[in-house]
Amino acid sequence: MPPPNTRADFEHNIDLSFEDALRKLDSKQLDPFFVQSTLPQLKNIEFLPNGRINLNSIDESLRLQANMQHWIELMPPPEIIKKDDKENN
Repeated sequence: MPPPNTRADFEHNIDLSFEDALRKLDSKQLDPFFVQSTLPQLKNIEFLPNGRINLNSIDESLRLQANMQHWIELMPPPEIIKKDDKENN
């Protein structure tokens, strides 16, 4: 999993985490990891006066999670193998 090359790429990955959190909060799908780990980290993010993210306020686990979300987004969709197809091969 390659790390982001630029600050803009990194901020994009953090924005993916924000969007995922908003989607989970709207749909009421709150898993324990999200409530105990991700949500507090997202609340602690600070912004600079120009509206950009203060990189010093981002926890390492949030950084890793955001980068992984971006990486998963780039993966091809999984190939679904039916049970009948498996038996025929």
